[in-house]
Amino acid sequence: MCMKKLILFAAMAAIAVSCAKTSEINPVSEQAIGFDSWTSNLTKSTHSAFTSGSTFNVYGYKHTGDESTHTTVFNGDVVTLGTNGAWNYTNVRFWDRTTDYYTFFAIAPAGVTSSAPAQTGLFVTNDITFTGKNGDVLIAKKNEVLKAGYGQVVNLDFVPQAALLDLKFKKAKNLKEATLTVNSVSIQNIQTKGHLAVSSYDGTNKPVTAWTLANTPVTATFDNTHGITSVTLPKSIDAGIEHGIANSKFLIDSLIVMPQALQNGGQQLVIQYTINFSGEEITHTRTIDLNKFDLTDVNQEAGRDEDSQNTAPFVTIWEPGKHYTYYLTINADLIVFNATISDWTDVNAFHYIIN
Repeated sequence: MCMKKLILFAAMAAIAVSCAKTSEINPVSEQAIGFDSWTSNLTKSTHSAFTSGSTFNVYGYKHTGDESTHTTVFNGDVVTLGTNGAWNYTNVRFWDRTTDYYTFFAIAPAGVTSSAPAQTGLFVTNDITFTGKNGDVLIAKKNEVLKAGYGQVVNLDFVPQAALLDLKFKKAKNLKEATLTVNSVSIQNIQTKGHLAVSSYDGTNKPVTAWTLANTPVTATFDNTHGITSVTLPKSIDAGIEHGIANSKFLIDSLIVMPQALQNGGQQLVIQYTINFSGEEITHTRTIDLNKFDLTDVNQEAGRDEDSQNTAPFVTIWEPGKHYTYYLTINADLIVFNATISDWTDVNAFHYIIN
């Protein structure tokens, strides 16, 4: 009886571990399967990082000998992050050391799938509606655990599947002596409803995914209520190559959107701003197609004039797991638009100019 209790206590201790990467010093014959989960390549950790109460569905099978001998171990079981930092699930399962390996798939949050064929990880979600600030959808990389890893926690590396947008503005060189205020800004006609499907896993075990619009597409406008009501760059803020981006300010911060193609006359940016030169004010309202932001930084490319038009290649799609930062360079006569995009880690530049 005492030995049974010892085994039970050791098993529960193993599943409560959330960060350990090695087996217990004195493992017992039975060890519970536990999970350690995080999101990869994050620069905006507040949006895809797991917090207490977060959930995911886990799928997994074990295999001995021929591939046809797969046996399902987890089939959509809900795993929940507790207040103690441990991931927990009901009906604890134990490592089977007579089998060759385990394979695990997972999707977060739990309950978003409409289809999850057994032992494949080829999830299809229900239609999901994005509101601009709601949480991301994440798919874990496929994880194969060999016998040498039995007894350790299963490390699930989740990959973000939404796109993340930031919108900032800065002054052009000829506004160095002016005060610039953005009065209002909105991003319009954004597709907000659709479902996600996993078609395969690549050579690095990363999920290959695609979003499809809902049968009845839904669009929305995200405006100042998702960012800052009015933002001013005073005369004391310099402009140009050295200071433009460094002194840029947020208009919209951390907007979570469904990945989508950007169409001519479709998704648009509408901005109203006021330029104050020595007490004389001029207010403008401009509308710009978001698919006309290009890849060239006018402040850094030698020989390119700020009065030139934008040229290809353009940013014409928001892709899963990408973080896009748009910079609006406002000129006395025109607006220069530039942006950066990253795979949630690296940053490259994109730009737009309007005469």
